[in-house]
Amino acid sequence: MKIGRYTIRGLLGRGGMGAVYKAEMPVTERIVALKVLRPAEIMEDLMGTEKLTEMFLKEASMMASISHGNIASILDVHDGADGVPVHFTMEYFCGNLGVLMGETYEVEKPSRRLGVETSIHIAREMLFGLDRLHYEGIVHRDVKPFNVMLAEDEGGPGMVKLIDFGLSKLRGERTQGHKGMVVGSPYYTAPEQEADPESADARSDIFSVGVTLYRMLTGTLPPEDLTDAPSICEKHPDLGCEWDELFHKALSRDPAQRFDDAMKMAAALDELETAWNDQKDAECSGADLLFEPVRHDADWSPRSAPIKTDTKKARKAFGLDELWRPTEYGAGTFTDTGNGTVSYDANGLTWEKFGSRYPLTWDRAHAHVARLNRNRYGGRTDWRLPTIDELTTLFTGRTEPGDFCQQPVFDPRKARLWSCDTKAFTAAWYADAELGFVWWQDRTCRFFARAVCG
Repeated sequence: MKIGRYTIRGLLGRGGMGAVYKAEMPVTERIVALKVLRPAEIMEDLMGTEKLTEMFLKEASMMASISHGNIASILDVHDGADGVPVHFTMEYFCGNLGVLMGETYEVEKPSRRLGVETSIHIAREMLFGLDRLHYEGIVHRDVKPFNVMLAEDEGGPGMVKLIDFGLSKLRGERTQGHKGMVVGSPYYTAPEQEADPESADARSDIFSVGVTLYRMLTGTLPPEDLTDAPSICEKHPDLGCEWDELFHKALSRDPAQRFDDAMKMAAALDELETAWNDQKDAECSGADLLFEPVRHDADWSPRSAPIKTDTKKARKAFGLDELWRPTEYGAGTFTDTGNGTVSYDANGLTWEKFGSRYPLTWDRAHAHVARLNRNRYGGRTDWRLPTIDELTTLFTGRTEPGDFCQQPVFDPRKARLWSCDTKAFTAAWYADAELGFVWWQDRTCRFFARAVCG
């Protein structure tokens, strides 16, 4: 299938205005995200094709007019000439915050906690991107985890890229829409924006960042009114109660009581991060870190042969809970052998200690394994990509993400690891050893490879 010059490689998502596809550029074969104007019938009836086309092209123009590291770049725009559908292309990123958190369409359900350092990093970069928009008089109006992309990185959460400006408005602009039309996403939208979308300003976006940060840290949505709610230090034992001030300010029902701008909230985050780093050693003794997970029996042996499974069957096949975390964890000890390998005493597995130097596509991860075998790495020629069962033995089972309380045998920066298990012809399963969950991605995405044998 082709749209204009682009070869379509899969559907990424649909919305009221149209669909977003994964596409391949001609000649260079670069993977991009292609957004096509294909509005729902009810949208066309309410607003008309001409108005929707104007809004769609305005989104492309708005994104293209701003160059900033935390805002996704527009690469190409087509206005619908020659019978080709109206569309634009932008940078493609495999990761997004919604997937990292494990958020579903049932938004009120608990999500995964991301750890303090990761949460601060992501929130800060969201604020940097929003500050750039606000400087130009643009209010995003739909800040939520699935509109926060995470660029690939050699370690850590990567750079944040804000997307989806379809609901944005310029300073002083009156957007045209059907009376009573909701602008924004439930649970993340500021109360004044829910009541009157035209009243939204920079402080409305700050409210949305506050909701996102609260959820990243606690795994839950904040209460509607924080006035009489329990302190954040009761929800998260490793955080001090001084965090309450930030959330009471960011999530105030009254916009006048919030941070005046994004950079002021970022400065408040910087102060809390400094205090967190100073207290980190003391926090390692917190009760939350003493959680003892359920362990496999001593004679349990993980599956070594690859399987193909879809999302409906994967949780049962891999032994995972609702947040895609193992229901049971490994029971052995890892030992550095000194020759670039790590042995695991519970089942006789031998792991490549260092893993690939850079994140790789799934096909290149297999090439990395083949290179190990050609070079007789560690004196072995039976290296392979691990199964999900084998990768989850790397998980500590801790309830709080991060490994700051121990010296890991493996490089903690290489947390996202490809497995040999596949979901489909174009997708494979991976494990996030930092946050302790399993998910799938397109094989063209880049994660690290850590080979195993035995």
